[in-house]
Amino acid sequence: MTALDLLTVLCAVLALGAAATLSVMASRAARAAKELEAATQQFTEQAIPAIDELRAAATRATSEVDRVDDLLEVAGSIGGRVDAATEATYRALTSPMIKGVAFASGTRRAAARLRGRSGGPSGTSVRDGGATTNAGNGTHRRGIGTGRTAARNRTAGR
Repeated sequence: MTALDLLTVLCAVLALGAAATLSVMASRAARAAKELEAATQQFTEQAIPAIDELRAAATRATSEVDRVDDLLEVAGSIGGRVDAATEATYRALTSPMIKGVAFASGTRRAAARLRGRSGGPSGTSVRDGGATTNAGNGTHRRGIGTGRTAARNRTAGR
């Protein structure tokens, strides 16, 4: 055997080994392709019903969101009406109540004066020679001046 024959046999063995390896790899690739096709088929069978359920759930959620939006609009409208009613009630009742309280206070003071009391804030009065001076606000029934003026007149002997 010459070197050329040995080289030819060696190349033939290597080619045969490469062919065997390639055929094994092609067989495995074909098996993987079949498994991939089966997995794709299984995924499609499961995904299509899941997608349909997802669409139905999204439709239901959209209708619920619309319903909640309508409820929020109604609640806002009711809140606005309550605010308007409260404001109207406040305006309608505030002025008459203030006038009623003022009238009652004035009537109480007038009644107190008619009974001989001054009816001022302190509830005490000072008599100084026939003139009643309210010690709380310095008003004077007779004469001109304040409570201090009446007190000075009394001490000065006037």
